[in-house]
Amino acid sequence: MTASPLAQEGDEGLRAEVRLLATLLVAFSAIKVIASSLAYVSALVAASGSDVDGSRTLFWIPQVLFYTLLFASSRRLRRFEPRSRGAVLSLSVLSVAATVLYTVLDFAVGPGHERPALAIAIKLRLLAGGDIWDLLFPVLAILWLRTPQARRLFEGE
Repeated sequence: MTASPLAQEGDEGLRAEVRLLATLLVAFSAIKVIASSLAYVSALVAASGSDVDGSRTLFWIPQVLFYTLLFASSRRLRRFEPRSRGAVLSLSVLSVAATVLYTVLDFAVGPGHERPALAIAIKLRLLAGGDIWDLLFPVLAILWLRTPQARRLFEGE
């Protein structure tokens, strides 16, 4: 039994949305891998080429690895590989959770605790300066890939 033409048109529209999302995530994650890698190298150069206490490595390498995983998963999402949907969803949830946790900790025990007005101003400036994409793309992925239609699209492959 074949699907009706209307259902096939709906699937093609959903496929186009997923391809667009995957393309956006590939571009976003590639930029983040490059930026994180350059920042890590810059931090090492600023420390005379060594990382004796490992603080620079512990800060930057997880980011490089995370965005590399997101890049690879997003490329697979564009090819509609069945496991890619779950991987991108998991990484997106992890990204949003880490951002929220970092913000909460900043205001609970970090510098934001002592000077909340300044911390809010800094957060807003960072969001306006480009950090909004760190929230927008994962939230879009969560919203678009959690639908029953998207689940069905990836299970049907």
